[in-house]
Amino acid sequence: MERNYLRDYIEFSNEFKKSYGSNESVAKIYDLLYELENLCKTKEQKQVLSNVYILLGYHRSAYEIFKETVESNNTKEVSKLYVLEQKAKSHENNFIIKDVRKVKEKKQQTKLVLSDFVTTENDPDKFEIPQKEIVIFNKTIKGKIRIFLPDSDFRKYADTISEYLSWLADCKKDLIEFYNQNNEFTDKHADDDWYNTLDIYRAVITIKKSKDIEAFVATGDTFSQDHILDFEIANKMIISMNYDG
Repeated sequence: MERNYLRDYIEFSNEFKKSYGSNESVAKIYDLLYELENLCKTKEQKQVLSNVYILLGYHRSAYEIFKETVESNNTKEVSKLYVLEQKAKSHENNFIIKDVRKVKEKKQQTKLVLSDFVTTENDPDKFEIPQKEIVIFNKTIKGKIRIFLPDSDFRKYADTISEYLSWLADCKKDLIEFYNQNNEFTDKHADDDWYNTLDIYRAVITIKKSKDIEAFVATGDTFSQDHILDFEIANKMIISMNYDG
């Protein structure tokens, strides 16, 4: 018998809401998503998939798949499409609920060579790493890291930067402890799942003339999905965090 995806979506979404997004309920929704994505879908199945995307925070994906189903003479569908389009423009797929099962594996920091660091055209003391994936908080990012130096002689700072990036790759214990000791924004308690599902939006590393290192990392977390969670780090000590937006 063909699976009733709409019925299962209603059941799983109700479970998700009642359990406040438990890992078990999220896993069920993701399994539904993976199955729907691999179907040759009917109109109803595309609309169910759009609702699944909305629930998980994939607003761009929700808009794109729903757009394929809209009939121009159906005012209800046209109205919903407009709402989805606005959400897609403002949120894209940036504030998603993660499938924890897929983000637990520990990642190794990329080995870098001098040619991986590229100076910016207008600032010889500012470097980027445009072509390599870098691991920050056990998440891979590409083209989202900036490095500021006291001068343009990059070679004398290369080892320091590489060693610091190795620390930033996985400072889970430090991050969780700091969040739980300084959280004045939510009533939630950070744990491994919180850390594993962080998003990294950008990272800035600044080396001072004193050789001290400052880092700024903008993240997204599951506790406040419509906000950016910024961390400031001095050398290897987290010194502040703030929800922005």
